Amino acid sequence: MKTNRSLDFKHKGLFYQIFESDDLGYIINIYTSNDRDENDDLLDSNMIDGGVCTGSAKDAIKFMIS
Repeated sequence: MKTNRSLDFKHKGLFYQIFESDDLGYIINIYTSNDRDENDDLLDSNMIDGGVCTGSAKDAIKFMIS
């Protein structure tokens, strides 16, 4: 699902969210579930990994799904 803020997708049973950082490129987070709160944000309690990529959005996705 693509929103104005982020791109969310499922890969191998995990849920990924990628968005552009204000400072450093792209941030990508990985969640065990796509459960959301009342603001439609993924729940931090389900986050299992994440990081910042100073390259492109494509670079960030390649790094996290490898």
